[in-house]
Amino acid sequence: MKAKIKMVLLCVIMFSCRKSSKPEITLTGTLSDCPANSTCTYNYFDNADFTNGNQPVAGSSRVFWYKTVNANMCGATTEFLFKTNMSDIEFDITSSQIAAGDVFANNFVCPCCDYDIAFKPIGGEIKGRRTDATHWLINASIIFGTSISAPIDTVVVNQYFTRQTLP
Repeated sequence: MKAKIKMVLLCVIMFSCRKSSKPEITLTGTLSDCPANSTCTYNYFDNADFTNGNQPVAGSSRVFWYKTVNANMCGATTEFLFKTNMSDIEFDITSSQIAAGDVFANNFVCPCCDYDIAFKPIGGEIKGRRTDATHWLINASIIFGTSISAPIDTVVVNQYFTRQTLP
């Protein structure tokens, strides 16, 4: 009898600890702020795509685009773009997908600086959930690094992205 009870309890514990397959999107505290002296855009585009450039174009996906431009640093730009299926209402992009190039990102593009910094996305995570017909809540953490994958910087965004028309 004790063996049966132990087996039932073990099954209950195992099934109650199962991880949800849906990404959990939670707001912890407040939304992220735009960095000081910068302007930020949090946009998404339906029926869009992107290539290695930084402009969304017509396509068959949903493209999310974060961009910040620092006015005090000669217009230095940090941005990332990623795409999901049009049918998604929530998603989770893993660190390995980011490192594999599923996310286009530039950490520091400075048009008038005397140096060229070549950081690339090497990890992180992006989760998103549609909140209404024109907004998505995006929680992103993009880790940037050098060509040998040493972490240099992390961009964290916890914001609502608004639907826009393609440029």
